[in-house]
Amino acid sequence: MTIEVSKKMVHYLTVQDVLWINQEVTKESLPFKYAQLEEGTNFQYGYGQSENVLLQAGQFIQGFIRLRPFASGNRATAFISALAFLRINGYEIELDPENAKSWVMEIADRKVSGKDAIAKIAKRSERPIDMNPPIRTIVKELLETYADTIENLRD
Repeated sequence: MTIEVSKKMVHYLTVQDVLWINQEVTKESLPFKYAQLEEGTNFQYGYGQSENVLLQAGQFIQGFIRLRPFASGNRATAFISALAFLRINGYEIELDPENAKSWVMEIADRKVSGKDAIAKIAKRSERPIDMNPPIRTIVKELLETYADTIENLRD
């Protein structure tokens, strides 16, 4: 889904995208609380600030981790989803896989805000934003890059 705001296109993950991401990180289809899943997914919208992708990604990872809509894999799902949100909106991720777990846990333990954590790792790409971003391809790349992190983020 895309929404045009002041001539700037912002791409969003759907609830179905996040369900699929959870299935990919956990390798199983898990029970979930739909209301929390929908609310967690909606954290990526920046009502009134819909052009601030970094803020929206920070709200998304922090809020999703707090709500814990899935029976398992919430931190890993929030992590991969937030990174995918950044990538589909034209940001590169500068986060070494060996530091990724501690980065996520600082957000989960509320030692750092999602916004501040995202600001440290996201850099605007020089590439033009894809009008129809290949979300699943991007997620698969992130899953490969951060495979060990995902395994270590079990909750």
